[in-house]
Amino acid sequence: MGQQKRTGKRSPQTPGKMMLLLLLGSLAMSIAAPINECNLDKVAIVGGTYKVSEDGEKVEYSCPKGKYPFPSATRECERNGQWTNEKQKAICRAVECPKPVMFEGGEFEPRKAKYFVGDELFFECWGGFTRSGPENRTCQENGKWSGETTICDDQEGHCPSPGIPIGASKVGTSYRIEGKVSYDCQNGLRMFGSKMRECKENKRWSGSEPSCRNPYTFDSPEEVAEVFGSSLAETIESSDPDRVEDKSDRKLQVKTGGLMNIFIIIDASKSVGVKNFNTAKDIAETFIEKVSSFDFTPRYSVITYASQIKRIVTLSESEINTEAEKVIEEIKKFKYSAHDDKQGTNTRGALQEVYNQLSLDNERNKNFLEHSNIIILLTDGKHNMGGDPSVEVNKIREFLDIRKDHREDKLDIYVFGLGDDISQDELNDIASKKDREKHVFQMESVDALKKAFDDIIDETSAFEMCGLSKDHSEEETKDNNEKYPWIAKLTVTRPGGVENCKGSIVTKNFILTAAHCFHLDDQVHYVSVELGPSDRAKVTRKVINIHRHPKYDPNGKKDKNIPKSFEYDLALVELSQKIEFSSTVRPICLPCTSGTSWALKQRDKAVSCKDHENFLLSGDLVKALFITEESRNTLEQMNVQIKQGNWRQGCLKDAKKVEDFKDVVDINDVVTDNFLCTGGVDPEVDPQTCKGDSGGPLIIQHKKRYIQVGVISWGTVNSCKGYTREQVPAASRDFHAGVIPGIAWIEEIIKDELIYLK
Repeated sequence: MGQQKRTGKRSPQTPGKMMLLLLLGSLAMSIAAPINECNLDKVAIVGGTYKVSEDGEKVEYSCPKGKYPFPSATRECERNGQWTNEKQKAICRAVECPKPVMFEGGEFEPRKAKYFVGDELFFECWGGFTRSGPENRTCQENGKWSGETTICDDQEGHCPSPGIPIGASKVGTSYRIEGKVSYDCQNGLRMFGSKMRECKENKRWSGSEPSCRNPYTFDSPEEVAEVFGSSLAETIESSDPDRVEDKSDRKLQVKTGGLMNIFIIIDASKSVGVKNFNTAKDIAETFIEKVSSFDFTPRYSVITYASQIKRIVTLSESEINTEAEKVIEEIKKFKYSAHDDKQGTNTRGALQEVYNQLSLDNERNKNFLEHSNIIILLTDGKHNMGGDPSVEVNKIREFLDIRKDHREDKLDIYVFGLGDDISQDELNDIASKKDREKHVFQMESVDALKKAFDDIIDETSAFEMCGLSKDHSEEETKDNNEKYPWIAKLTVTRPGGVENCKGSIVTKNFILTAAHCFHLDDQVHYVSVELGPSDRAKVTRKVINIHRHPKYDPNGKKDKNIPKSFEYDLALVELSQKIEFSSTVRPICLPCTSGTSWALKQRDKAVSCKDHENFLLSGDLVKALFITEESRNTLEQMNVQIKQGNWRQGCLKDAKKVEDFKDVVDINDVVTDNFLCTGGVDPEVDPQTCKGDSGGPLIIQHKKRYIQVGVISWGTVNSCKGYTREQVPAASRDFHAGVIPGIAWIEEIIKDELIYLK
């Protein structure tokens, strides 16, 4: 058969098929079309500098202090080959602070159209009005006025005047119960805080004080550390069942016990970028590590998100979520690349994950409603999928019954702007709003945010907890009192001479030191104790009793040819007046006490004194330290190693070389197992103690906690000349009276001020 003849006509297509083909063709062209490179000649900024991202798609601007990049801090390369805002020349403009719109009950001056960095405002109240807040405020480099809102109040309302932040206008003048006020910001300013506030029966306003800010305004690291730390402290303190109400401002203080969940959520979307994401991980690790230093154990959940949600740690993972080291390890392992699709920013999805974890916990945990919940969200706030995040916030509030009175302390949502270009409105919508507290923060840079978190939890504020000090790694910490706040100086002024010793603060009433610092006939009025090692912070206490260990007897071993014995060289000095603990005067940890169990994270009821000993003094070489006075009122840490096992034999050999012990048959009668030994030049040279160091603590550091295991007693060689240390002789050894062998006696003397293990 012959072939059928073809015609030049196409078979008819339905309209639906035609549309599908057009869409597929358009999509194929879109996928295949390359992104045009943007012209870098068009991104220069007048008066500043810029840097381009590695992929060439983003430019970040920097300006000198007191100026900001206009029209924006960044530009992005669009598909059409143009930069965002390309037609507008980038320039560094002078930072302005908002100008006052309204001020009640008084006057302010000068009245100007614009206020720049360094300008001042002066406030004066009319007769019959009382001023709170500063009399004058200065425009700062970050675009904010110094100090708090200045308020003139006639004190006739049920609630105090809520004031009018600079840059805002207020509607409403009734400050009685259920009276409401609302705020608006002048054009160009964004509002952080509450737009509407209501006077409550407790004489406090609902919500949080608003502030009006320019897009370039930022919070300083110091301000964030102080304000966020204080707000966070209120939440954590409220989780303590034994809490005593304290309205003072403070950084994070944590007490034993409490029930808390801490959710850390990190934005991993493309707009945040890998650098900012990794810094946010560092921030999370820093935060968890610092919290772990306190007598407090929250449960953690760590979530990251872009288009999809990734769970690093959840509330249900009980084997991990309370162990800070394990949580940090999981955060370190997580990579930015784990998010395949970074185009989306599903902030609501991340908060929905929090809701889901809380729902599951509610089913499993009978104490669910007793838990406080903290959510820390690090994001640029540019959600583009999943819906409005504030809707999920309201669901969480409702689920936790937050709307009921007296439960506001069960949920705090802190939002931190992550990156140079953030959505201020979204950050503000998500964050909690509480009177006298702040929950939303915008930083100049992600590095500034990291610095703020480094300082948020101030070790100097948890006064009651043992073994804390200002972090030694902080170079700006010059105050020896905050670095070594548990050191005490003892001066014995007796007829014929003066003797100086060191000691350690162990409770509000007692100093632990060496018994040999005192003669048997010393009177208590011979002894004075200085707390706070520098003249600036020095506090002097008188003594009402000297308690020597009952087994301390300098002449007790003369039958063994030992002219002076230092066995049980321990003494407790009882003060005439209780110590008020502060950042410069606080207690050290002693082994075999509950405080040290918290410091070591050994909180099981079955933990014993022996467990502490095994943990602290395990191994042949144990890192330790003591504190010495290198010059007057200048303390310095000396790192040494406690010699045990085979290394201890060198200590015994060098002790045998001491002239006073040449006739001793068994050197173990001099250096009993009750002594800890440091010193020598092997495997490393250990600094030696000097005469004025006697009675001071030998300390083992565990993370950020300091635990005393010995009292400096005696040494084989003294090559010190005043405050100057000569080269350490090879036979130099120092011996320290062990605290653990003396703990039963310490418990007898200090019965009610410490909780002891058996």
